[in-house]
Amino acid sequence: MKDSGLVRVETRLESGHHLWVLTQKGHKEAKLLLPRNVRISALRKLECDDEGRPVEADGYDEHAAAVTSTAAVLTGAGFGTPLSWQTEIGHKLLCGYTQYADLTMRAPDAGVPAMLLEVDRVTEPVDDLVAKLRRYTEWFELLAPKADKDKAQMTRGAAVHDFRLWSRIYPATGREGYVPVAFVFTGKTAA
Repeated sequence: MKDSGLVRVETRLESGHHLWVLTQKGHKEAKLLLPRNVRISALRKLECDDEGRPVEADGYDEHAAAVTSTAAVLTGAGFGTPLSWQTEIGHKLLCGYTQYADLTMRAPDAGVPAMLLEVDRVTEPVDDLVAKLRRYTEWFELLAPKADKDKAQMTRGAAVHDFRLWSRIYPATGREGYVPVAFVFTGKTAA
């Protein structure tokens, strides 16, 4: 792919591995090859010094790498395909705050209609993780536009999902409860 001009080395990691990114040509080709419903990340521009030589980027993000690795490991374990995953999907709350899921998996073929994943490199305090879960719960309980509030309050069991916003966005799970939210802890720390 490098010889075809589709990818380039962004930087060398401490492990000695290279971090590869798409070139402009590769970005255009990926858009043509991927289904329309797959969101492709923004193009990372090649930065050059004053003499026009490429400069190694310092934009490498350990969290983004952990998110990508999580998707790769789960795909390798049989949960969906590379096209089952999307990153940074926003869930807007009434207060104006948007809770972003690190990973959203849609893999009905793997028995998981949808799952939201939060990837933590053991850098966030427990209170922050609890707050995220609270915000997801708040979002799951939002009524869908034009839903009858009185009927929603009287409904019990899985039928209540018919009135919720999330059930218009994510496929039915076939059970009571919300779309599963999973926390994935990565990294090598004492915690």
